[in-house]
Amino acid sequence: MAKGGTPEPSSRGIPAVAWTRFHVTWMGLTKLCGSVPADPEIVRAWTEARKPRVQPPGGRSLDEINEEVLASLPEVAEDSNILTFQRHGGACTMRAATVKAHLKDCARRLSARTGRIEGEAAFSTKIINYCYPAPAPYWVPILRPEGEPVPKHDGEMDRPITTFRGTALKRFEWIEPWRMDFVLQVLTVSNKPAVVKEDLEKLMLYGGVHGYGGERGNGEGKYVATVTELEG
Repeated sequence: MAKGGTPEPSSRGIPAVAWTRFHVTWMGLTKLCGSVPADPEIVRAWTEARKPRVQPPGGRSLDEINEEVLASLPEVAEDSNILTFQRHGGACTMRAATVKAHLKDCARRLSARTGRIEGEAAFSTKIINYCYPAPAPYWVPILRPEGEPVPKHDGEMDRPITTFRGTALKRFEWIEPWRMDFVLQVLTVSNKPAVVKEDLEKLMLYGGVHGYGGERGNGEGKYVATVTELEG
């Protein structure tokens, strides 16, 4: 081990690997909207549509995932078609995987509009392969701006949608004001992080306009991000 706790390069020529950690705060500008269906039958179709083609070794079955989603949902009428927030520990939450998916989506869009430095991976590749929520959390609580967890959504809204059968109403829960705090860890090789603080700020400057969560196309889920590099 080198001075300062930096790992020595291995004898096989593999570079020293560590992680750089960044604390991120998203402060909501517009409503954060629920996007998980509360109806058990719709939940099954929802999870079925999102399952991978091949189940990874040790991965949970569709029935196990379906039971987990249902256990995290609030009690609603059996015939309710509302889109809701999942609950954990008595508070409204978002899955950390949705944060990762949001960052991946935004990175792909930015990469398509920017150049690429010869010999370096594309920006989207760096975000997808080297940037992760830490320390592998499953839930990210939804907070008030002052930091208190949100125990219940603030309201419900109906919006018209067009289906093959005609026009219908979609109902969803919303929370406002809101905030989310989480930590990102970025792969660092030979003391150089794959994604630096300034790039994360640019990514979330776009992401805050693009929107996170449900109803992004209607201007919801916008936020302002603060990124702070953590010591050690």
